[in-house]
Amino acid sequence: MACLITDGVGITCDALRRVGGVNKRAYLFNSEEKTDIVTDANGYVIDINFESYDGLYKFTSRKQAHSGGYTAQVQSPGGNKFFNHDVILKLFPEDPTEDAVLESLLVGCVGVILEDNNQQFFLYGNQNGLDQIDGTQNTGQEQASDIAYSLTLQGQEPEMPKRILITDYETTKNYLDTLVV
Repeated sequence: MACLITDGVGITCDALRRVGGVNKRAYLFNSEEKTDIVTDANGYVIDINFESYDGLYKFTSRKQAHSGGYTAQVQSPGGNKFFNHDVILKLFPEDPTEDAVLESLLVGCVGVILEDNNQQFFLYGNQNGLDQIDGTQNTGQEQASDIAYSLTLQGQEPEMPKRILITDYETTKNYLDTLVV
């Protein structure tokens, strides 16, 4: 069986002017509550379906706090290949209710949608979900210490993170906000 490429990859001036980092919003969902996603002919996610009364949960932090990415994994022996999806959330919980959410996240399996600083949305952990593999928090030793709760989520997926686009940026952002429960 041959695994063949079917197109090329170009470059534009706009692609060279992209800004790194992510926005302050992260949307999380329980993997077992997502029923499917719908993509258009170009491969963009245009709809995310959940079981009744389920949807997205918004986690808000400071701008440039969260991060997301992937790493290609090549197994040897065996030869199978896949992508590790990695998301780091930096959060600032304020009360026992928010602490309980973080405790649930420790044992949950979730998908994550991040907005980058180019007004693009990416879906991590679409098929298999992400599990928390690390979590730290410290008061620090001085006033300028990083006191955020830093959670690392990781999962193995057959594809790169999916891009979400419904017509334009505002429509996509508004759509995701309508899915928040």
